[in-house]
Amino acid sequence: MMVLTFLAIVGVVASVHDGDTLRLADGTRIRLQGIDANELDGSCHVECAVRSATEARDSLRALALGKTVSVDPTGRSYDRITGWVSVAGRDLSCAQVKGGYAIRWARYDREGRLLKCQPRKADHGLR
Repeated sequence: MMVLTFLAIVGVVASVHDGDTLRLADGTRIRLQGIDANELDGSCHVECAVRSATEARDSLRALALGKTVSVDPTGRSYDRITGWVSVAGRDLSCAQVKGGYAIRWARYDREGRLLKCQPRKADHGLR
C-alpha cells in the first residue's frame, strides 16, 4: 500500500497576488485552500464575495506580507501549491471568509473546516 503525504511548508511571504494567492520568498506560489476571492478583473468563479478584489488583496497583504507562514499542502492548481495557510496559528482562509473578502468554496472544503468562518450579516451590511 502506498501512502502519499505532504510535508508542511514554512516560509516568508514575499508578495500577494490577490485575495487567495501569495508567493513565498523562495518563489513558491501558494493558493489558499477552500476559498475563492473575487478576481482582480472583477469576475467571480462561484459567486462574488462581499468585498472587492482589491480589498481582498489588501486584506491578505495585511495578514501575511513579510510574515512567516505555515502551509499544510493539499495539492496543486495552475502551478501553485494549494493548502491551508496560517500565520501564528491564524487560518488565513478563515480570516478572508470571515472578513467578507472571500467565499467558502464548498467543493474545496469538503470537510466543512470553514463553516465556522462565515461572516455575520451585520458585519458587512448584508440582509
